[in-house]
Amino acid sequence: MSAQDPLSRSEEIEELITNNNLDAATTQLMDFQREFSIDRAKRREVIVINNQYKLLNDQNRLGVIAYDKYNLEVRRLIVQILEFKDSIIDEYNQRNLDYNNSISETSVINNTSENQEQKSSQDFRTKYEIAKENFLKEKRKQEETTQTVVKGINISKVYKSKRVIFCLSPISIELNLGEITAVVGENGNGKTTLLRIISGDLAISEGELTYPLLMKNKKKDWYLIKQKIAYIPQELPKWYGSLMTNLHFTATINGIKGQDNIDDVDWIISRLGLEEYAQAKWNEISSGYKTRFSLARALVWKPKLLVFDEPLANLDINAQGKFLQNLRGILNSQKDPLTAIISSQHLYEVESIADKIIFLKDGEAKYNGLMSEFQKDRNCNIYEINCDVSQELLMNLLKPIGCSKIKESGSNFILYVPISVSSAEFLEVLANHEVSIKYFRDISQSTRQLFES
Repeated sequence: MSAQDPLSRSEEIEELITNNNLDAATTQLMDFQREFSIDRAKRREVIVINNQYKLLNDQNRLGVIAYDKYNLEVRRLIVQILEFKDSIIDEYNQRNLDYNNSISETSVINNTSENQEQKSSQDFRTKYEIAKENFLKEKRKQEETTQTVVKGINISKVYKSKRVIFCLSPISIELNLGEITAVVGENGNGKTTLLRIISGDLAISEGELTYPLLMKNKKKDWYLIKQKIAYIPQELPKWYGSLMTNLHFTATINGIKGQDNIDDVDWIISRLGLEEYAQAKWNEISSGYKTRFSLARALVWKPKLLVFDEPLANLDINAQGKFLQNLRGILNSQKDPLTAIISSQHLYEVESIADKIIFLKDGEAKYNGLMSEFQKDRNCNIYEINCDVSQELLMNLLKPIGCSKIKESGSNFILYVPISVSSAEFLEVLANHEVSIKYFRDISQSTRQLFES
């Protein structure tokens, strides 16, 4: 997760520019502006910068701009990005300075007021006092507010019919602001059931399910809770009218009106790269873009909980990574924090951005915890390969480095070696024996291995 102070975030943008990654730099610039600026004009300016980069990139990709001119425009854009970034830092620092000055002036006014007992106390409630009180009130509210959005204790669900009996075994979960939780596993193992329970669309059979951050006065009012949950099912319902109109309407019914409505919709469209199809109709866009617009509609009104069932199913391999990085970047916000729980069969992609992982098999959680803690204390390394030799020959080649077991998994092999054997050493052995490797992945700390258990 990115650092949350402006200087550290600024350095991240500079590093991306140094590494020639302008795509990520302009995306992070948009998040940077939203996080640390309250200037509406800067909101519009950052959208323009982002759109300029996309246009320039498209022109280069299509070959409609000369190489020298492209390089010149890129250098100009980099200067523009750096200057804009610095202006955000200046604005942020100035706001802090104004606030500190307001506290100092308030102190002077309070001392003077002691000698003016004839005037009412209201006369001395200056704008500085009010600003201070509001600031401290908001700070206390943030400190006292729990960060837990969803808390489930041994929740379960049982389906019974004449032909089918399915049970989602008791599972405990905790979803906190700023986190992404991935629910993975094969089809028919309870992923959608769990997501529908969390979204409030399916009642539990047993257990306790609460929404600490979403419950007013600790009362479970489903009407209020559902107003803070964005649920996107795998089968997306059809939209009517233009996509842009739908985004404005969604923002409006969630209390975002006037210029804020215009700015927020324009921002999310630009942030997710949807400008080209903003005026299109639902039946005029691909399944992948329908998924992206569904994410835009969910995020434009700033919910606290995003529940997304199989978001990668209709995206191509290039779009999957960008989609998840967009989601990760938006969730990094402290200004408008939320939590997300997503289901997916695209294991490695979601593992790369997930804070927590829930692996379901036959309705039971085989793993439920932090992604960083999975197999942290393992006693072996596990590698998955596809190569041009038999299982028997492979075992003979790898015995000298202590390979203890090989399992077939479709056309691949799962190999278990001592934890001291790194992936580089493992591959070196195979290379020395001229084994042609078509596919390799280190799954030592991936829930991929649970598919084989």
